[in-house]
Amino acid sequence: MAGRAGESRTVDDGTANSVSLLISILVRYPEIATVKFVPEGKVLKFTFMGSRPVSEDVWMAFQDGLRERVQAYAALVHGMSPTLQVERRDYAEVSLIEISRDASTLTQEEISLIIEYARAELGSSLITEDLAAEDAFDEDLVFQDEMIENMLEDLKETIQHRNLIGFREDGRVLVFNKQNEKQSERTRT
Repeated sequence: MAGRAGESRTVDDGTANSVSLLISILVRYPEIATVKFVPEGKVLKFTFMGSRPVSEDVWMAFQDGLRERVQAYAALVHGMSPTLQVERRDYAEVSLIEISRDASTLTQEEISLIIEYARAELGSSLITEDLAAEDAFDEDLVFQDEMIENMLEDLKETIQHRNLIGFREDGRVLVFNKQNEKQSERTRT
């Protein structure tokens, strides 16, 4: 019986840490509209919103540049090529860009690299929640970065079966279990 309690605790701890990771990423990076965790393949999906559709030329350059940077970073740090997928959906007034990355080798530094690249390439069209994070002290940002790194490491070692999505709504960060919305996990920051 002790083994079962330990097993369920590991899964529960894994879920709690995954929820905390999504919250921390959304709080730290106001450019990210949603972040999803897909347990099959342990994939994190970051969605950015643009205030206008992205032209085909800008899109091709964005995709190529992002792939080049992420692959170079992973080759330097891990000596391998990561699983990376970049997709776009344009609507009349907005564009959604989803970047999927396997979490097996993902680091906080790589997330920062992705964010900085999106800021540089999408510029003023990138929709960013207006948070006081810009006024945060460097020590706070370093602490948040360390927390994200630690939770990413934990995610790599735990078993996680829940398909989670985190997003912003009215200044709050919400995280839900997509498998069963009736038993959702909701967190307020």
